[in-house]
Amino acid sequence: MNPVNRLRGMADLSQEAWIKKQDIQNRLLELGGSHGYRCLETPILEPTELFLRKSGGQLASQLYSFTDSGSNPVSLRPEFTSPIMRYYLEHSAEVSLPVRWQYAGPVFRYEDDGGASGQFTQIGAELLGSSSIMADAELFGLAALVPAHLGLDGYTLELADLDLMNSVLDTVKISDRARSFIVGSIPQLRVGPGGVGSAIESALQQAGRIRLTSGGGQDDYLSQSIQGLDDIQAKKVLQGLLDWNTPDQSGIASDQVGQRGPEEVVDRMLRKVRGSDTEINLRKALEMASRMASIRGNPAAAMESSRSVVKESGANPAALERLERFVELVLRDPAVEGRLIIDLGLLRGLAYYNGIVFEVRHENQPTALGGGGRYDGLAGALGSPVAVPALGFAYNLETLVALTEATNGNMEPQSDRVNTLVTGNDSSSDMNALQAAQELRRSGQRVELDVCGLSLDEALAYARSKGIQQVMVAGRDGARTEHQIAGGKTA
Repeated sequence: MNPVNRLRGMADLSQEAWIKKQDIQNRLLELGGSHGYRCLETPILEPTELFLRKSGGQLASQLYSFTDSGSNPVSLRPEFTSPIMRYYLEHSAEVSLPVRWQYAGPVFRYEDDGGASGQFTQIGAELLGSSSIMADAELFGLAALVPAHLGLDGYTLELADLDLMNSVLDTVKISDRARSFIVGSIPQLRVGPGGVGSAIESALQQAGRIRLTSGGGQDDYLSQSIQGLDDIQAKKVLQGLLDWNTPDQSGIASDQVGQRGPEEVVDRMLRKVRGSDTEINLRKALEMASRMASIRGNPAAAMESSRSVVKESGANPAALERLERFVELVLRDPAVEGRLIIDLGLLRGLAYYNGIVFEVRHENQPTALGGGGRYDGLAGALGSPVAVPALGFAYNLETLVALTEATNGNMEPQSDRVNTLVTGNDSSSDMNALQAAQELRRSGQRVELDVCGLSLDEALAYARSKGIQQVMVAGRDGARTEHQIAGGKTA
């Protein structure tokens, strides 16, 4: 009989390899714990729909899926973020926001190109419940610390902002479908083999093939007939055209009319016609997206180029101003300084991310070590009636192990209790609060950073509820005031 071999993409670990991997995993979980992130383990097997909703279907071809004995479609988890959000939504009544979770465990993905295929280990962190710029800065700073904490050099942090891209696209009247098409075309728009002009023409041809733009036929005729009308008036016109024409003449297949009621047919016609984009608007949007996606370089030069595009497009500057403030905050971090690259053509999936997105790369590794970003829409996609702002990152642990020489010395177990909560007087103290937290962590303390703008009384109450020993208030002038918590009272 032929031997039974292990599957492609699956690996065996010797004791020596396991110890090295476990050592690095423990060191990184300790790092996350020093920022107030607590471990959470979720099941390896989840409903397939959980991952399809999260990715907008983009993960479908990568899932290891099957139907269980109860006829339920299930999948091995390909990532941790959606299970963690599912966990929060199931336990929201007993979980107070903001909440910080970290994780480490196997994930499973199938890749035809031989990439990160089969089973590998993800290690990462998620911060739920804050939309503040301080939450962005903390999470990004923790992600930047991962390679530095392992003694790695030669890594870079590549950053983009989907809100900034969307602020420019907002200046052109295009449908949501066209916006998704444009964002999905960003890789071609910035690296088209025949130049940007050729890439735009190719994108327009593709838009025509998928009937994204009106093609001069029936859609144009219908669009002209309802131009300037509200939906109620437009439906009356379309209903009249439907009544007047036979199904074959109107272009509506007879089986469609037979299967749907007249109101449903009219609703479908209206959505189709309203969603049709003009080639002029689509071209303009593609040109703007191409200009924005081509911006890549050091923070100062990239932000200057971004300001020019925003100004010329007439876009709302709010997203740009937020990104500039974020960059100002994180550049003071030693793990970020000199390593940050603004790459506005970097995208990690429209169906998932909004706001900042980033990747961590290393000069000796062809693929990203890890990455992440903000995903405020995920809770809604999973059925939550209430928005839950959130962001996170994940690393491929095997890739980190391959780049790191393990240190197998014994590590003293430490308590996972946070020592200090750091907060600021107001938003003008953000920089000093961030720096105070970084300094305390470098001194060996476990520190949680206030990302909700708590008042002193609120911060003290929060610290008591979490068993945190002291609250440090950082002022705009650099002064720092400590408030000790003892016996449930401020000392």
